[in-house]
Amino acid sequence: MRFFLKQIPLLVSLIFITVQAIAGPDYSLKDLSGQIHKVSDVKGKWLIMNFWATWCPPCIHEIPELEKFYQNNQETAEVWGVTFENSGIDTVKSFLKEFNVSYPILGYGQDPKTGYGFVTVLPTTFIIDQQGKFYHRFEGPITEQDILEVITPK
Repeated sequence: MRFFLKQIPLLVSLIFITVQAIAGPDYSLKDLSGQIHKVSDVKGKWLIMNFWATWCPPCIHEIPELEKFYQNNQETAEVWGVTFENSGIDTVKSFLKEFNVSYPILGYGQDPKTGYGFVTVLPTTFIIDQQGKFYHRFEGPITEQDILEVITPK
């Protein structure tokens, strides 16, 4: 019994951490032109938050799929590309132009703490629901169809 009672604070803290991770903060980052983007600004739409870098071949592979999803679903979803970059900002801008990326690119030169969990693999994609809560996580490259399968009601 004593052992169980000693574990109650640990159990309570684990429950709190889980609830916090699901709810998430009002995460915000600046885009390449300095404009701040917040999760709360996207409420009412799905938010596809993709962590990537120009030096990551799987990231490069999925960019056309993310762009296609963005173009086809702007009424119901937003896409953020959050860059883990250590090259110059001009390199990033040139890369985006070459790949015709039109969705917002955030995070350059900032600490990309997500509030939805650590990013340990690139690419990693978080899907945040219409209320700003964590919904799904992908690790590795994804397609437009992968995203649609997660966000489309069954």
